[in-house]
Parts: sequence; structure tokens; C-alpha cells
Amino acid sequence: MVLGPNWNDASSIYEWIQQQFTLDRKRKRMRLVGSFGKNFELCQRDDTIKTLWNGNQRLIGIERRFQFRTEDDRSYHPIPVLAGGPGIGKSRFLDEVEELIKEKAEESQNNDFKNMITINTTYGNSTIADEIDVRIQAQPSLALRILYKYFQPKHKDYAQSYNFLCFRACCMQANPDISLLTLDIALQIIYKDFVQINPTTLDPLLVLVLGIDEFNKLHVQNQEVCRNLIHAIGASMCASHENIYFIPILAGTIEGPLNSYISGSMHEPLHLPLRLLNDDDAIKIGMKMKLFDDEYVRLDPYFRLSISDVGGHVRTLEYYYEYFSGQCEKDIKRIKQETEEMMSEEEILKTAVYNVKISGIMTLIIERIGQKYLQQLNSRWLTIPLANAILGFPVQKNDAITLKKSSMTYQELSSMGIVNLVPTKQTNEYLIRLPYVWVCAIVGNSNDPGLTYWKSMLNYDEPMNWSNFEDFNTKFWALRLCLFRLIGYKKIELKTLFKGADFSLSFPDAEVDLPQIKDIKLYKLLHRYPGIMFCRFFLS
Repeated sequence: MVLGPNWNDASSIYEWIQQQFTLDRKRKRMRLVGSFGKNFELCQRDDTIKTLWNGNQRLIGIERRFQFRTEDDRSYHPIPVLAGGPGIGKSRFLDEVEELIKEKAEESQNNDFKNMITINTTYGNSTIADEIDVRIQAQPSLALRILYKYFQPKHKDYAQSYNFLCFRACCMQANPDISLLTLDIALQIIYKDFVQINPTTLDPLLVLVLGIDEFNKLHVQNQEVCRNLIHAIGASMCASHENIYFIPILAGTIEGPLNSYISGSMHEPLHLPLRLLNDDDAIKIGMKMKLFDDEYVRLDPYFRLSISDVGGHVRTLEYYYEYFSGQCEKDIKRIKQETEEMMSEEEILKTAVYNVKISGIMTLIIERIGQKYLQQLNSRWLTIPLANAILGFPVQKNDAITLKKSSMTYQELSSMGIVNLVPTKQTNEYLIRLPYVWVCAIVGNSNDPGLTYWKSMLNYDEPMNWSNFEDFNTKFWALRLCLFRLIGYKKIELKTLFKGADFSLSFPDAEVDLPQIKDIKLYKLLHRYPGIMFCRFFLS
């Protein structure tokens, strides 16, 4: 019978783990991202790793912080944070951060990072935050996840089905006094194992990068536990083992609360930017996956348009290429079964690619977004932010959106995981950015009466030609008048109303009244111009 460990003693815990479990450190590390996009080429992350490495104008990055690693002054230890909506690439960046740091170290000819271990934990997926995390408190909840992810333990009696929940239960059963386990003790255990499997170096310095993903899930369970954990992380940065350089990276969709908790610990958050992909990057990812070639990109304008509508949102692009690939594979099988003439593999693939129904893919994406994020999409809080997004008006993070007697800031709305705030270059304001397909999904799933005239304008793949252009004009102006009214305009200058148009010098700088939304109505034209007879005569 193996006695339980002393949770306050790193040596006791390390010995118990080695006796109790089969450890497989050489196995390929478990990735946070296991979906279709797990092998996407990493794009638009230069700013992210640059900020982590160098810091920003106010805060130092991990390279310079290395020389202050033994200092207890909190100003030397900002906490790196990846905050933003779902699907923008937070987890994928954590999966790749070890290689990115190594590249930066090589570029800088910095040997301080030669001994590095990256452990990515999460409060989501199979290690979801729950009431046990609240009961055992902050530090043990994270420490157990660190030990599980690093050692990847298997129990001799349950080798095939041993997961984190089993590991945690086994630890608590071995010694129920698990509240003694701390983050520092977990880091010391990792260091002991590192020294044991690398015996040639005497007391080597270990750079230990710890990614903590889905931090928002712990916040939902218990805000006090979340706050205490951030305080513990900050304390470990200031007073870690002399041979451990500890680099935590927090990731989640709760930027506002994270900033508050970190500031409460007297540390500062070092925000790591995560840019949306541009169209060229999105297309390059598909080409690297060999889904299509450059000729297809040039010859199919609808494909290029649909990529723009995805808007550089990584998760949405993943859906797009997943459906694209699925249609291709299905059509390749059909062609091989039905075609009697001899075709090369290249010809079959090319035929299948050109047979892909882009409109069908976009419809599936909109439906999938609606199913996955239905609760957030139905939020009445999105109406005014969407109006500002469509009109292209910048906002401040702390600007409040008022609904009845309640209010919410744009930063809080961003933390919900739908809105992306992109900083403008000249000012400290932010533009609201959403992929067009997300806007279609939001409006399509909304019951807000204020969005009445939005639905017809945001009906994806609606054909637009000269014969219904008059209808488009009336819908466009109904929508535009609603948008300005929603964001608070009762009167408006004509140049603001017609923003984006070219004006003559004599254009009147007048102010006009805006109708209330309930008074805006659409009427169908009885007679079109040009008439049918005129068109026939002209065409003949």
C-alpha cells in the first residue's frame, strides 16, 4: 500500500507520483486545440510574440524581465494576458508559444532560454472548472492541473481511461488535506523532475512557461477563487525558486475582470494583441492545406468575397475550410464512382474544387454560429454596438451601453466573447469589428424589434441586380435611419448622414430631424424605371 503524500512537501509528492503512476513525458504534448484548424499555418501573430518578448512602451517583456526574476518589486513582473472573444486564436497561440519563444531567443542570440518547458493547462474541455476547484481553493486547483499536464500520468489499473478527474480524485483520496498544495510546490516538483532527467547539468536554470487557458470558466465558478489564484500567480513571479524563471500567460474572454484582479494584486496586465487575419493570410492557410491552388483564387470571385465575409476570425475560417474540405472529399468520391472516362487525380481534384457550393458553406457557417453562440447572439446589448460597427463609429472601452436601468461597457461586452475591439492608429478609441457572417447570424437570431429593417439587408447571398435596386435603396435608407436613431441621434447634419459620399462645395451644411424607429416604414414601388418596354427597345 503506497502511503499518501505530504502536500506541503515537494519531495514527498514527487516520490509518490513516481510510485503511484506510469509517467510518459516523452509522449507528444497534448495540445489545447484538437479541432480541424489545429494545423492551420500560424499567421498575424508577430505582434503577439513581439509584445510578450519585448513588452510595450510601459511594461517590460519576458526577455528583459529575466534579469529581474529574483526581484520582488511587482513593477518588474507584469502578467501576460491573452483576452478576447472566442475563436480568435488564444489557445492556438499557447500551443505554439514555446517554438515562438525559441525563435525569438535565437534571433536575439539569448542563451537564457535554452532550458525551457511549456505546460498548457485549461479550465475548459476535459479539465473544466467545477465546484471541487472552489472547495479545494485556488492554488491546489491549478497545481493539480500542472502536475497532470506535465506528467500525463496513467494508473496501472486504469491505463486506457485515466483522465484528469481520475487523477484529482486519486490525489484527494491519498491525502484529503490537499489544500496545502501550492503553485510554488508544483513548480518545484517540475524542477526536480527536470533535474532528474537532465543529470548532466548541475542545478540548471529552468524557464517554465505556464499557459492557463479558459480562465473565464473559473471566474464563472467563483470570482473569489479566481482573484486569489491571480494573486498567487503574481506572488510566484516575484518569489519563485532561484533556479526557476516562471512565465505565466493567462488566456480567456474576461478582459475586464482579469484587469481588475491583476491590478488588485499590484501587478499590471501585459496585454498580448491577437489580430484578426487578413484575406491574404486566410487564403494562404487554405492553399497550404492543398484545398485549392492560385488559379482557383484568381478565377472564382465569389470565393474571395466569401473569405472577406469570414472577416479574419480564426474559428469561423476553421468552419469554412472544414465544410470546403468536406464538400471536396464527397465530390471526389462521386466523380470516381460516376465518371467512366479516365481522369488524373489532379483533374478530379480540380473538378471537385470548382463544384464547391460557396453559398451552401456560408449558410452552414451562419447556422453553426447561431447554434454555438445562441445565448450571446440573442443579447439585447448587441443592438447599439452593431449599429456603431456598421456605421464605422469608434468607441471607448469604458463607454457604457444603457438598457433600461442597467448598463454595460464595451470592454465587458468584449469579454462576453462576441465583439472584437480594434484600436485605431491616431486615437485611443476602438473600432468594433465583427465578421460579416457573424453579423448575419446575430441579426437572424435576434427578436429585437429595433432590428426589423436589418434582417432584409443582412440576408446572406441575396442577389443584387438592377431590377431590384430601388428596393435596395429603400431598405438601405430605412436601415441607416434606424442605425443613427439607435445610437442616440435625434437630429443629424446632412454630411454625417451621407458620410462616405462626395460633396460639392455648395452642399448645404444643414441639420435635419430623424424619425423615430416606429415611424419608419417601407413602401414598395408600383412603377419601376426604366420600364419593361424601354428595356426591350434598348436591348433590341
